[in-house]
Amino acid sequence: MQKILGLGVCVLLLTSITMRAQEVEKQDTLDNGFVEQAAGMVEGLIDMVTFEKGRSTLSFYPMAGYSPRTGFEIGVMPVWRIKPRNAEECEFYRPTTFAPSLKFSTKGMYEVEFDALAFTSKRWMFISKFQYLFLPDEFYGIGNQQKEPPFSQFDINRFAFKSDILKGLNESWFVGLRLDFNYDEFSNVEGELLNPDVLGYEGGWANGIGPGLAFDSRNDLLYPSRGWFVIFSAAAYDNFIGSDYRFTSSSIDVRKFISLKGEESILGFQTVINATTGDVPFYKLSSIGGKRMLRGIAHPYRYMDKHSWFAQAEWRKHIWWRLGGVVFAGTGKVSPEFFQSPFSNLHVVSGAGVRFKVLPDEGLNFRIDFGISNHGDNGVYFTIREAF
Repeated sequence: MQKILGLGVCVLLLTSITMRAQEVEKQDTLDNGFVEQAAGMVEGLIDMVTFEKGRSTLSFYPMAGYSPRTGFEIGVMPVWRIKPRNAEECEFYRPTTFAPSLKFSTKGMYEVEFDALAFTSKRWMFISKFQYLFLPDEFYGIGNQQKEPPFSQFDINRFAFKSDILKGLNESWFVGLRLDFNYDEFSNVEGELLNPDVLGYEGGWANGIGPGLAFDSRNDLLYPSRGWFVIFSAAAYDNFIGSDYRFTSSSIDVRKFISLKGEESILGFQTVINATTGDVPFYKLSSIGGKRMLRGIAHPYRYMDKHSWFAQAEWRKHIWWRLGGVVFAGTGKVSPEFFQSPFSNLHVVSGAGVRFKVLPDEGLNFRIDFGISNHGDNGVYFTIREAF
C-alpha cells in the first residue's frame, strides 16, 4: 500500500513538474514574442524617421537628458551619414557624418551645435564643431582641489568654432592646421569667486591657429575594434587673428583599441595631455570633465588650470539586437605647472553606459552614460558617438 501511495506521489510530482515546465516554456515563448514585437515596433519607428537615398542616410533622433549643470534637457538631433563612393579606394573605411542638434533645458539653457566628421577621396579629414550656447552657469574657481560653495553664478553667451583640417600623406599619416575661434560674453555675475581679477572676466575673443599631426590606423572611425589613433595639435592665440588674449595651447591625444572577440567585445584606452602658457582666459584653461573626458565629473570646467592630463579605459560589449553596454574608469588632474606632482590628489571616476546603434550596419551609436568620482561628483550624459 505504501509503495502504491509512494508511486502515486511520484506520478503527481512528475505531472506537476511537467506541467510547470510547459508553462515556463510557454511563458518564455510569450516573452520572446513580446520582446521581438517590441524590437519590431522600434525598428518601425526608426524607419519612419530615417530616409535613405543613394550613399546618404538621414535620421532624426530625439534628445533627452539631465545634468546638475543644465537641468533636464530636451532636443532633436538629425544625423546625416554619407558613405564614400568607393570604399575600396582607401584601406580604412571613412564615411562622413554631420550631426547638428538643438537643445533646451529647464535651467534656461539653449544650445545649437553642428558636429562634423568629414572625409574626401583626396584624403582630406575635417574634424569640426560649431556651437552657440546660452547657459546660466557656475564658476567653481581655478585649481585641482575639491570645490566648496558658495560658487559664482553667471550667464554665458558663447559662439565657438573649432576645426582640425588635415591632409593624408598616405593611409595613416595626416598633417594640417587647427583653427579655434571663440567669442564669450558674461552677464548677471553674482558671487565673489568670479570677479575682475579673474583673467577672462570681461569675455571677448580667443582665436588661435596652429599645426596639427595625426596617425590613424583604426579599422573604423566611429566604432573601432583595433588600431591606434594619435593626434597632436598646437595653437597660438594672438592679436593678429583678432584674439583679445595672447597665449599658446597644445595637446596630444593617444588612443588604442583591442578586439577581444571580433566586434562583440572591445577594449579601448585613451591618454590626453593638455598644456597652455601665457595669459589664458579662464574659459580656455585645460579641464578634465564632461561627456568625453572623465565622465564622473559632470561639469566640464569644475576643475580647470593651465595644464591637465587624464587617462581612461572602456570595455565595450554588444548585448543584443542594436543594444550594447560599456563599463569605464579613468583618472587625471589639473595643475598650474606642467606635470606638477602628476600622481597626487587624482580624480578617479568609474561608470557604465548603454549603447543604441543608430544605423544597423554602421558603428554610429546613441549613448547614455552614468559616472561617479572619488570626490562626490557624478554625471549623466545622453549624446551621439563614443566618448573616444
